[in-house]
Formats: sequence, C-alpha cells, structure tokens
Amino acid sequence: MSDTNKFYGSLNPSEDFDTISDGVGFMPLPDDWTVLISDVVNSTGAIERGDYKSVNMVGAASIVAVLNGCAGVDVPFMFGGDGGVVAVPPGALKAARTRLGALQDQCEALFGLTLRTAAIPVHALRRAGADAQVRKFQLAGNNHLAMFAGGGLELADKWLKDETQDKWHLAPEDAGKSLDLEGLSCRWQPLNARNGVMLTIIMQTAGDKVTASQINKNLTRILGKPINDCAPVQNSNLKLAGLSSPNLSMERAALRGRYGRYGALAWTTLTYMLQSLAERYNRRYVEYNAPKYREELKANTDFRKFDGALRLVIDVTGQQADEIEQFLESSFQAGDLNYGTWRSDAALMTCLLFDLAQSLHVHFIDGANGGYTQAAKAMKARAASLR
Repeated sequence: MSDTNKFYGSLNPSEDFDTISDGVGFMPLPDDWTVLISDVVNSTGAIERGDYKSVNMVGAASIVAVLNGCAGVDVPFMFGGDGGVVAVPPGALKAARTRLGALQDQCEALFGLTLRTAAIPVHALRRAGADAQVRKFQLAGNNHLAMFAGGGLELADKWLKDETQDKWHLAPEDAGKSLDLEGLSCRWQPLNARNGVMLTIIMQTAGDKVTASQINKNLTRILGKPINDCAPVQNSNLKLAGLSSPNLSMERAALRGRYGRYGALAWTTLTYMLQSLAERYNRRYVEYNAPKYREELKANTDFRKFDGALRLVIDVTGQQADEIEQFLESSFQAGDLNYGTWRSDAALMTCLLFDLAQSLHVHFIDGANGGYTQAAKAMKARAASLR
C-alpha cells in the first residue's frame, strides 16, 4: 500500500469542534484521490410522499457500499441526508466504484428510489478552483467523523447534478454484480423532540466578519447550555422500532445482496430478537451490550458537522427556535452568513455498525420530514434572493 493510500489513516483526530468549524487545521486530500458522491433524485417528491426515511437509508447505503469496498483502508465520509460523500485513494477506487455502481443499479428495486452518483478526481476539483481538505473529529473510543473544507464538496455536488458534467457520472458499466451493505442498520424509532422542536440548521459564513465559532457562542447563549446538551439522542427517546416496522424491512432489503432474501430475513429477525431482549432487561446478549451501546451511541452521532457549511440538528424549545432563527436572520441581513432551517417534531437516525465487539459504530442524524433537504432548499432560496 502506497503512502497516499494511508493518508487519512495517518491524520490525528481533534476534539475541538470550534477550530474545525472555523476551517482551521485542515489537510488537503492527495491529488490522486477521488470523491465519490451520491444523491437521491427528487428527494422532495419522497418527502411529499412521507418516504424520507427511505431517502436517509439510501444516503447511508451509498456510504457503507463504498466502505465495504475499501478493504480496511481508512477513508473519510459524510452523510448529507439525501446522499453521501466518500473520498477514496487510488488503491481502493476500482472496488469503490463498482460497489457504488451496484447500489445505483439496484436502488430502485430495493428502495423505490433513483440514485445518481459520480466519481470526481480531487485534481479536477482543484483545476476548477476549488479544494478538498479534511480533518478528523474525535467521537467516543476509536470512532471519528470526517469534516471537509475548501469548497470541493460543494463543487462536486454541483457537478453531480449537472448533466453537462456527465463524464464524471457512474454509468451502467460501472455497476458490479454484488452489492454488500453489511453494517447498515435502521432499528430505532424516530427520536421525538423532548423540548418541542427538532431544529435542523445549515449555515455558512460570508467573508471574514464572523466565524463559525462566534456563531456557536451565540447559539450557546440562546440555549443557555452547551450545544452538546441539545443533541437529539437521549435515553428517554431511544426506543427500538417493532420487528414489523418499515425500518426493519429496509434493513432486510439492504442485506439481500449479502445473505439473499431469506437469509436477510433470518439474520435481521435473530439479531433483532437478541437486541430487543438486551434492551428490555438492560443487559448483554452475545456482542450486544445494551447499556454500554446506548451510551456510546449518544456520543457517536453526527448531529453537528462541517463541510464548508455548519450543519446541526438540535432539540430545542419553540422559543429557543424562534430566537435562533431571529439571530440567524439578522446575521443574514447584515451580510455575515447565509442559512436555512427546518422545524420538525423528531429526528431520524440511521446507523453504521462496523464492529460491536470493538465498539466501532457511528450514527447519522437528520431532521424528520425533510431535515437537511428542506434546510438546504431554504438556504438556496436566500442566496437567490441576494442575486
């Protein structure tokens, strides 16, 4: 394995989210790496049909498909609600392309949604004037999340949705025959807002007049407590969905490529029953240690992240949501930032389970009924109003 393949694994993680959100300490991805990016076509229509959980599932599936093709190489990834991003080194590119291509090929049959995908070289983004930089944010144990800067992801998303940039789009011949989504899990009920409002926020500073850490300080002032204390996952709202829920149906669909239809049914039923018993009696069964797992889960979510824009899903009161939106609007009018928000009564969680015995698992958070998709829509509308 060449040094460039080891790039991301060699980075030291940071526990200081403020410096990350201010764009400090990022390292450029090597020129020979590739950004694999995906997006659910017409996710707005899925929202209108009440099918946004399936959108989240496909977004997470696009990440796990690539990770399972990377053969143990440490790579950065980010969940976007209706899609995902993974950056891969040259040694993992061929397998990653075929795995993501297989998901694109089978997505409609498995989930009833159409996925578009692209593989964009980092050097192409740089030639176009953007950059692709990355940092690691430390979670509990050996888990971490990737944060991105430099405008590269924003440009990659633009090219993904631009039919004139089809040279980067994955084609049918890129589809592999096998689809491995092992590790993708979806067993929890929606996380009901304990304080009344689950607020999804996307905001991007403009110029040098204000920093993301200064915005965070204002949010903390409004909340009257650290942002961490407003994370969506708490013991009181962490409840398993039923065995017959659509969540388990989607997980079974995701595992058909590995276990077959009946094997996926048997596997999800058996592991769900063990998990349900462990949760009911608050104890360990096999590798699932209920009290330990719940505590790790609360610490291992992506309820806040940074990709050039600051993204949050937080549990707040109606008054706090009003004050936050008033602060963001006044900052927007002053030219300090652009933003979009979305209010719902719950958050959705989709899980990646790498190795329970080693406590390796991360959990993707999005606001219910549209979350990041609706907040991004509002943010684009504000940008258009300026133009």
